Amino acid sequence: MCQKLLTRDGQPLDLWAVLDEAVIRRPVGGAAVMRDQLHHLVRTADMSNVTIQVVPIRKGGHPGLGGAFSVLEFEEDDPVVYVDSPAGNLYLEKRTDVRRFTGTFDLLRATALAPDESLALISRAAEETE
Repeated sequence: MCQKLLTRDGQPLDLWAVLDEAVIRRPVGGAAVMRDQLHHLVRTADMSNVTIQVVPIRKGGHPGLGGAFSVLEFEEDDPVVYVDSPAGNLYLEKRTDVRRFTGTFDLLRATALAPDESLALISRAAEETE
């Protein structure tokens, strides 16, 4: 369902994702599945409404190590932050919470490789997957 939002007619969803390099290096589902998933990421990033960046392992600790989150922005409503955790999922709407996570996302984008470098790294990871 979510993938269809990226390709829908009219106004496709804009997506900007920042991944930790560990995500593209940790084999899940076997080598063939991992390669397919990594190639799918590269193909998806070719879309004009999708940006993917990778924070390389060599950067060490970074602001995203606290866990996965999404900043959801809407044309007519205030942004909301979705936090995914083993303890449950949260939707945060308070401006201070949204501002904190938006700042974290900005720091992650600044820490990550540029989109073209990120895609090159993902492609290399796909080729190195055994």
